Amino acid sequence: MKLEKIFFAIIYRLSGRWMLRFFTKNSIYLYYHLISNDYVSHVSEIYPFKNIKQFEKDLDVLEKFFKKTKANSLLKLDVNKFYITFDDGFKEIYTIVYPLLKKRKIEAIFFINPNFVGNKKGFYKNYISLIISLLKKGTYEKKVYEAIANELEITYKGINDFYAKLKQMPYNKTTSIYKIFKILNFDIQAYLSNEQPYITKAQIQEMINNGFYFGGHTMNHPPLWELSIENQKEEIINSIEWLKENFNITYSYFAFPFSDEKISKKLIDELFKYDEKIMIFGGLGLQKEADQNKPIIQRMSIENPKLDVSKSIIQRNIIKSIYSLFNKNTIHRS
Repeated sequence: MKLEKIFFAIIYRLSGRWMLRFFTKNSIYLYYHLISNDYVSHVSEIYPFKNIKQFEKDLDVLEKFFKKTKANSLLKLDVNKFYITFDDGFKEIYTIVYPLLKKRKIEAIFFINPNFVGNKKGFYKNYISLIISLLKKGTYEKKVYEAIANELEITYKGINDFYAKLKQMPYNKTTSIYKIFKILNFDIQAYLSNEQPYITKAQIQEMINNGFYFGGHTMNHPPLWELSIENQKEEIINSIEWLKENFNITYSYFAFPFSDEKISKKLIDELFKYDEKIMIFGGLGLQKEADQNKPIIQRMSIENPKLDVSKSIIQRNIIKSIYSLFNKNTIHRS
């Protein structure tokens, strides 16, 4: 894996922006989570994101070299098209992204977790980012860190190691997060109410009314491969059905949380039994599914603010070409 990352980095460095015009034959599907000019306590400590200027630069490049397309055309064998999606349903998709895309007449799909809509509950990874943010901004005694470490059943070996272990907190330890908030004397419900980190029903309805689409992203954003196949189906289908029931939509759109790399063929089969017209989105870049009868639209992330969008697209296309020579660009699910 380390050698692969080094290889990817070398390809990126060798990619010149002038090369992009040679890599516009195929359509590309992209995903982001957040666009903001600000430090966002519930996100900034777990991954970086682009600011408004950087996002608009991405849009400039995409509109220059690719053509806009529509959601109902994504499964057609179109060339030279681009489509943008956003995961997790943060409020910034309404306050920042929606106005920018509407102005440019760029359509998009937003994948949301219904249990977070309305800000009564939050994603456990966002809670982890918030905890780290609180610790960094506060002046807590060592015994506080030790109490948190004890709750997580880890050993405190220094602050950097401690933060790294916090970020790796498994999904099945989610209940410990609320105990950590108590240790820090932090009111998470007040934070959700005051900061409104996630989108609301009224905002979703307005965006739908203005030509944007929404899809399920599971109810609670779990790492699906850690759940039984029945619980996986329940998380996914319930998130789609929630959108249909609350917004009178007829389509079934869904994007896997985290990654679809470990998703089984059995689960894919079950989703197509639920709706043979379902449109499923993954996050494995420019790879393609072995089973083209049950397609998954693979997206690539371009949200790292340190990476140039042109060079990223070039890099992924070069890697795709190299992998294809060795028959390693196809996703085979077991």
